[in-house]
Amino acid sequence: MGMPGAGKGTQAEMIAETVGYMQFSTGNAFRTISRQDTDLGRRVKETIDNGFLAPPEMAAEVVIAAVQEFVSHDTGLVFDGTPRTVRESEIVDQFFLDHGYGRPLVLYLEVSKEIMMERSSKRLYCMDIADGFPVLDDKDAALCASQGGRVGRRPDDEPEKFLTRYNEFMKHTYPVVERYRKESILHVIDGSQDRHVVHEAIMGIIGQYDYEKKS
Repeated sequence: MGMPGAGKGTQAEMIAETVGYMQFSTGNAFRTISRQDTDLGRRVKETIDNGFLAPPEMAAEVVIAAVQEFVSHDTGLVFDGTPRTVRESEIVDQFFLDHGYGRPLVLYLEVSKEIMMERSSKRLYCMDIADGFPVLDDKDAALCASQGGRVGRRPDDEPEKFLTRYNEFMKHTYPVVERYRKESILHVIDGSQDRHVVHEAIMGIIGQYDYEKKS
């Protein structure tokens, strides 16, 4: 978890690669829906392009469907930016408990608003493909092109949209962070550091728990 521009996507991708799990982004799932020429697709597109969050029940449904699909194939999941509302967290966490999955390991990337605004204004993304990803270097750009995507800036990263996303985060998502902090399952990492330093810190936390590493 983390504010817009905190590096959630980058770190989730690095964790997934290290432990052999699949990265799952609710945002990517909704962006896939937004490209569909349907009433739902158009409504979702309007919502995310303007920086607003999807309804919690809908987001929870997407997350639960992903869990059911991947767990049935014995695949672990690294969630990228999930959950984003208290209601979504309640629905998903109850699903975890009902199915014997226990509580989530919650990692929170803490970054100042100033750094996030700077990052969001500059960051590039592989767009127009089902599973978009941050483009951090030439290797990522080449991978994007090989998958038929294009490198660009997402509409919700524009400065005026970023402020909407920031306010949405503080109003809806930060209470989830506080909830997990009170439940002592939240781990805070300084997300302003180099991404490799952040990843090392995260793996140090994950290494304290028993988990099945996939090859």
